[in-house]
Amino acid sequence: MVNRQIKYLFQAGILVGLFFFLTACSEEDKVIARVGETELTESDAYVLMKHRGYDSKDKEQYREFINEWCENEIFNQELKATAPEKWKLIQLRSQMYQGDLSKFYLEEIKINKSLDTIVSLEETQAYFDSHKDEFILNDYIVKALYLKIPKDLDFKKEEVHLNYLLKNDKDLAEINSYAKLYAKNYYFDDSVWIYFDKITEDIPLTKYNIDNIVLNRTKTYFSDEEYWYFLNIIDYKLKDEAPPLDFLKDQIHGIIVSKRLNDLREKNEANLIKELKKKHEVTIYN
Repeated sequence: MVNRQIKYLFQAGILVGLFFFLTACSEEDKVIARVGETELTESDAYVLMKHRGYDSKDKEQYREFINEWCENEIFNQELKATAPEKWKLIQLRSQMYQGDLSKFYLEEIKINKSLDTIVSLEETQAYFDSHKDEFILNDYIVKALYLKIPKDLDFKKEEVHLNYLLKNDKDLAEINSYAKLYAKNYYFDDSVWIYFDKITEDIPLTKYNIDNIVLNRTKTYFSDEEYWYFLNIIDYKLKDEAPPLDFLKDQIHGIIVSKRLNDLREKNEANLIKELKKKHEVTIYN
């Protein structure tokens, strides 16, 4: 939010030009904003917006970013005009910050070239075996079928109350077809473990005993004012135990790669400046 002084500067004659793009980018890099003699081009805006997490295709975010850029540039120009010694300090501090950023990106480029992101099954298993205590479950994980449909549907006509039990080979195909047409929510993957509270986050289970539902591998269906809920617990793993390895593969992969990254960063940090000093002439005057 600009203050009254800056608003006055707007009125007094600091030119701010905003040209919002309505068509696709042209070959010419057009100016989309100007404060005094300082211009912002479309290509630079896209780079900055991406860096700051804006969606350049969203008109509201695009407008918000342009306004932010203009206000920042107004502050820059006002400080430069009214307090040049402070403006000089900002420039000097910016140069130091540029060095830190350059170091960060140079390290990132070098490390990414040598970082091995492939983690073997043997390495994953070894890490799991030696760190089981770190992965103790705080909730049940299950393999389950869950179906949520509007209450006004006649599910018995389609034998949903029988098919969700998965007693016959054809039942799953029938449930999948029905879910595609009518389900408000549906989940089934018997090859993947999932947290029980994740699969049931929109099921009204407050009046039910969660432990009994899971431990008894309950197959049940019930309703509230709006929906029918079908739940079939096929398998489970206890709380306070380590989950199966396949439940943790992605997590362990991330941990191992992150450790490799940190090791490379520590190893390369001291060597990087030594290597670069050989390429760049440095003179220090006494």
